[in-house]
Amino acid sequence: MKRIKFVYIYFLFLFYLIGGYFVNLPFINRGIYEKIYKYLGIMLIPTLLFFILYGFVFLIRDKKLRFFWELRLYYMFIFFIVAVYLYILFSSGVYFANVKNFVFDGEFLRTLINKSLFEYNIGYLPTYILYELMNISLKFNQYPFYYFYYFLIAFEVFLIILTVFNPMRKSIKKANARRKKERQRAKIEAELMEQIKIKEDLERKEALKIQKHKKMEEDAIKKKADNFEKMKKSKRASRKKGDEKPLEDKIKKQMNGIVLQKTVTINRED
Repeated sequence: MKRIKFVYIYFLFLFYLIGGYFVNLPFINRGIYEKIYKYLGIMLIPTLLFFILYGFVFLIRDKKLRFFWELRLYYMFIFFIVAVYLYILFSSGVYFANVKNFVFDGEFLRTLINKSLFEYNIGYLPTYILYELMNISLKFNQYPFYYFYYFLIAFEVFLIILTVFNPMRKSIKKANARRKKERQRAKIEAELMEQIKIKEDLERKEALKIQKHKKMEEDAIKKKADNFEKMKKSKRASRKKGDEKPLEDKIKKQMNGIVLQKTVTINRED
């Protein structure tokens, strides 16, 4: 997440710097663009494109894939610079057929610098790098100039091979295939887990349903037993009450034939 935020800041800074060329923006001196163009010339376009694409490469989350495209970006940028150098050498009269017989001296070096700066306008920095490369071939007289020329061509071919036929491509493909299988396996596992969860939910609901039904049956049996006990007690109470009433009637019948006499006792005083 921090890397993504850094990339966004990087893009904002880059677009802010580009926008300062077209409109007046604070903290940007318009003279800086003249200096940049003076040092880079038309090489400013591939350099700017390199930095923009570099930001997009950093948006890639996968490390191997990001490293893969990062290397490709470097390869293409270097390939373009070397191709420009070879084209300038070709326009100066140096090409594959006559390079062994070509006389490399100070006059040729001045012509090469003039073509680089004024005719093709590749800027001071790329011209200086080309000049230093030419000087290296002059300093080492035991190695002819065409060695350097062949080296540039071989280096271009090598960059093409690295860009197109890189063993890392197979590694990236294998990694992508492995990630695809892992995603499929994760998807299948997620579906299985979902099915297991659904099954567990159904089993839990069924168990709750059975438990609820069982409880209802127990409550019904208990209620029935309570009603039976109440009915039994009610019958006992009514039977007891029925037994007490005939006894009371019998006592009343017997008392009807008896005359109660009141006896008065008089105590005499001596």
